[in-house]
Amino acid sequence: MIAFLHGVLAAVRDDAVIINVNGVGYLVYVPASTLQVLPAHKGEVHLHTHLLWREDGPHLFGFVSTVELETFRYLLNVAGIGPKGALTVLSAITPAALARAVAEGDINVLTRVPGVGKKTAQRIILELKDKLPRQPGNVPDGGLPAGGEDDALAALLALGYGETEARRAIHRVSPDGGTSPPGELVRAALQWLGRQK
Repeated sequence: MIAFLHGVLAAVRDDAVIINVNGVGYLVYVPASTLQVLPAHKGEVHLHTHLLWREDGPHLFGFVSTVELETFRYLLNVAGIGPKGALTVLSAITPAALARAVAEGDINVLTRVPGVGKKTAQRIILELKDKLPRQPGNVPDGGLPAGGEDDALAALLALGYGETEARRAIHRVSPDGGTSPPGELVRAALQWLGRQK
């Protein structure tokens, strides 16, 4: 199994990226949240991966955070949700928002995901109710509010920034208490970090 890839971002496609790891290009399918983050930085990237064997060969799925990876794996265990469906869910809502919707039984949040109807939303809630880790309140142990800032931190760490540096940048550019989408936070943080050098 391939647990992660660390290399240079070689290309970006509609639903995937190619990571050059020591001269070998790995095609990695990623959610939109990852696509929003990676093109902002063409240097080294770190993706947590899930390897899936299908009839047409192996497929790699990559994520900037372990939370996204674990959520993807939980979604794969829901009847009727395949890898593309799981990526679609993670492209539309954050893992924290999914966990909140499942915990609260909020079908409306899930039916806003393209391709997820009422029955599929009910099945996701039913099958993941006791499996998804409960998301902490407003502030997890790491000191950042759950949601956009948490995902943005994971993205900056994946891009090679130190944790202290990444946290400081996110706090500087997050005027709304962490409700901005992770992609926007990462772009703003990268701009702020660039001005600090």
